[in-house]
Amino acid sequence: MHPRRALAVCLLLVGLVAAALPASGQESVEPITWLLNVTVKPGKFMDLEKSAGTYDKPVLDGLVARGDITSWGLAYQVVGPPHESYMYWVTARDWSAMAKVDKAFEDSRKGMKEDELEKMMDSYLGATVAEKETSAVVRHIVVGSTPGSRPGYLMRHVYKVKPGKGAAVKKMYQEYEVPVFKKLLAAGTISGYGLAVPEMHTGGDWTHTMWVTFADMAKIDAIDAAFEEADKARGEATNDALAATWTSMHDMDAHWDSLMKVSMYGGK
Repeated sequence: MHPRRALAVCLLLVGLVAAALPASGQESVEPITWLLNVTVKPGKFMDLEKSAGTYDKPVLDGLVARGDITSWGLAYQVVGPPHESYMYWVTARDWSAMAKVDKAFEDSRKGMKEDELEKMMDSYLGATVAEKETSAVVRHIVVGSTPGSRPGYLMRHVYKVKPGKGAAVKKMYQEYEVPVFKKLLAAGTISGYGLAVPEMHTGGDWTHTMWVTFADMAKIDAIDAAFEEADKARGEATNDALAATWTSMHDMDAHWDSLMKVSMYGGK
């Protein structure tokens, strides 16, 4: 690919990107999220946020206002893989909506003068390590959220489920996790939750992501307490059986967690 074309594609992905914060609270809808994980160069965090705020935010806010996408955001890693310092995301109902995102950024770039386009590219590439970028598209096969809420944090639990066990994992999540999350959602403790799988397989060593969003880190204590209460209500024998079943369905060594703070967000 020609270097100039490669730069343009890089910046277009910044606009398209990014788990999992759908604005719709209807579980019957299975929205998709485009994700871009980037590694920021030392001391360049504010430069990246300035770039996103200047060049991406106006376009993405317009897409939200028109109802083309449900949400977008930029979050930075608090706890998690060191190579994922920041993550961009865009969530929409389907690929038709993503096509509108593509066109919106294409139109925005076409409206720029040559020097403006180069300045935009330099602002992003100057803050990130281009060769460490990773992108993905996920589909939320289970989702619940409070429309109009603004997430402060995104917590993810990422798993590699064994072949043929995907349906069982979804069933277990819906039966044992969702009832607790619904109570937390109703109480205002969390703003969203979901189970996501790759919509396009890019070779990553994972198959399922369980995610939850909330306003501040203090909510993690309340989330933990709610699940401990559910465990007690089920009893030790049932919990032991569930733990054994869950362990048998995925590769424990491939599991990892992430906690990210949302620094920019747009959604209805």
